[in-house]
Amino acid sequence: MSAKIALNWRLKGERYRLEGEECPHCGVKIFPPRDICPECKQPAKEPYRLSGAGEVYTFTTVKSAPTEFARYTPYTVALVKLAEGPMITAQLTD
Repeated sequence: MSAKIALNWRLKGERYRLEGEECPHCGVKIFPPRDICPECKQPAKEPYRLSGAGEVYTFTTVKSAPTEFARYTPYTVALVKLAEGPMITAQLTD
């Protein structure tokens, strides 16, 4: 059962490969994927693989975490503005 759950997550492109969408109407890159472009409100279902390159917009180091994450402290999370435009949250590592 757990192997099927793991496989299900690996098949989600937006989770492991930064797969979003590109609006065919206005060209905006969208992440996570949505059915409607947030800019022009037109259907947007063109798959687009984001490069992963970007710039850290802001970050914070978590020293006091919820019980479920306490064993991972301290850890750093950031808002990253991707080169293509979308902003994502990410855990920073070495």
